[in-house]
Amino acid sequence: MDESDNDWSTGSWRTDSALLVVVCVLVLWLGLGKTRLWDQDEGYYASVAREMFDRRDWVVPTFNQELFAHKPPMMYWGMLTGFHLFGVSEFATRWVSAIFGTGMVLLTYRLGRLLIDRKTALIASLALASSLMFTVVARSATADVHLGFFILLALTLWVSEVSAWSKRGVSEVRDFPGIPLRTWLMIYLAIALAVLSKGPIGFAFPVAILGTLTFLWPWVCGQTMAWKELFSVGRFVQATLSMRPFAGAIVLLSVAAPWFWIVNQRTDGAFLAEFFGEQHLARFSKPMDNHSGPIYYYLVASLIGFFPWTSFAIPIGIHALRARRSVALRLAWAVISVWLFFYFVVFSVASTKLPNYIIPAYPALALWIGSYFSGWLDRLDDEDIQRGNLWPMAGWLFMIFSGALIGGITLAIGSRFGDAWVDRLEIDRKMLPAILTFSWLGWLLIGGGLVGWYLQSSKKKAWGVWVLAGLCVGWVSLIWQLIIPGIDRFQTPQQVAIETIAPMQGSALRGEPAVVGMFRPSMVFYSRGPLNFCQDDRALEETLSIDPPSLVVINQSSQKARQMLDEHGYRIADSLESFPKRGLISVYRK
Repeated sequence: MDESDNDWSTGSWRTDSALLVVVCVLVLWLGLGKTRLWDQDEGYYASVAREMFDRRDWVVPTFNQELFAHKPPMMYWGMLTGFHLFGVSEFATRWVSAIFGTGMVLLTYRLGRLLIDRKTALIASLALASSLMFTVVARSATADVHLGFFILLALTLWVSEVSAWSKRGVSEVRDFPGIPLRTWLMIYLAIALAVLSKGPIGFAFPVAILGTLTFLWPWVCGQTMAWKELFSVGRFVQATLSMRPFAGAIVLLSVAAPWFWIVNQRTDGAFLAEFFGEQHLARFSKPMDNHSGPIYYYLVASLIGFFPWTSFAIPIGIHALRARRSVALRLAWAVISVWLFFYFVVFSVASTKLPNYIIPAYPALALWIGSYFSGWLDRLDDEDIQRGNLWPMAGWLFMIFSGALIGGITLAIGSRFGDAWVDRLEIDRKMLPAILTFSWLGWLLIGGGLVGWYLQSSKKKAWGVWVLAGLCVGWVSLIWQLIIPGIDRFQTPQQVAIETIAPMQGSALRGEPAVVGMFRPSMVFYSRGPLNFCQDDRALEETLSIDPPSLVVINQSSQKARQMLDEHGYRIADSLESFPKRGLISVYRK
């Protein structure tokens, strides 16, 4: 690259934003409504929104006609708006997630430019947009990307004010960042909307991050200060007051509190009791729904979530450690480190663990990734290139190895050598063609890795950044445009709900259809009515004795269940292949 090609300081934010929007359209929007809802989360939340839509109720969330106190209303309001605009559909349930996902990518670019520089911001935004886990939540009818957007917005507003001070030198550093009231009001508005997106964590995390940075402000800016003076009680009180907590309380009470008060009144206190007691305190103190994990769970989750970018995880980590010694990156290092500390430490200690819990910290990880790869675009002499060649070469080699592993395992499962694994996992052999499409991911990694290896060895390191970015965009696009749609057609429970239960709603259907031996929340969405989920044969027997429905759906029915249905006058009407394991889903009619 010549000097003009590498001149990032005068680059246009409009050009970069347009590029990022195009990438978001490819990875987040294309085929957004192509697949049916996936259980369990999408099935839960979309069904809640549909029931609210049918009742014309924007306040009380219910699932299967019962109170559902898992999440606040922001996500449901987006789906309800989608239903009014586009009709009840998969696209309408996911479109707001894609909007907030696109917003997170653009805000990451803005934050990167404030903290570091344009090239880092652009690479970081591309890394976020093409990371595996981020695309999962930004294409799903869930609340994680809503929460992530508003927390990122709050942090970006804060950084936009303090970044100017940090660049003026230590001599002009104040005891606390001088942020005007109007900016704090905007920050607390973003926090209030984060609370409406996912509850107390929408308040706790951004306030903890900003509070820590405010309290340690002289240290953040590199000013020398005695520990005794820095950690005094008086300083803590002053730092708290500098954050305008009373203004924050007014904003939170005005924006977030009304819905919580109204829904609690309409449910006689049941909503808040379950929301805070079961869905927050219980999730932190004990594993819920078998979602537990070791202390290093989120380290592994983030490595997988940002793959293939994390093929270079070791040099990215080394770069992050070295950045703390850089005066130019002092503020960036402080913000990102405090940000990651709270998310990784708190959720690592919590008993319930899910990879999507740390999505609001993904922009911070993306900025470290961008900061490392932006060094590839710098003009270096031959000696510098040779000295820094080992880790990039190792990263490309790991990518090639990963591709060979994915492609090899996929082909092995599809061949006669994989028969034992297919039988052990009880995989339906009709799914093998869809499983074989995973091999394309392997070939893409191998091809991209070989190109990157060649560029690295040819001292064309800068081009490797764009090869990697294009590879990662292509990788996630392949997943969402080829592989996931191929698997979607095997979602049998949704098919049963659409083709069998939904057409019978109304006069043709007596009682709530019973679903035995499987719990698929999406069936409620597609059935357009409540279902009676029976866990076992005993629950089925009780249902048949009290109020026998006109329709019963059984997954791999036992001999006892079939005998009971026969005795009560039911006859099998249809059978379909189960998903994802072998077996049958049988539909009985009375």
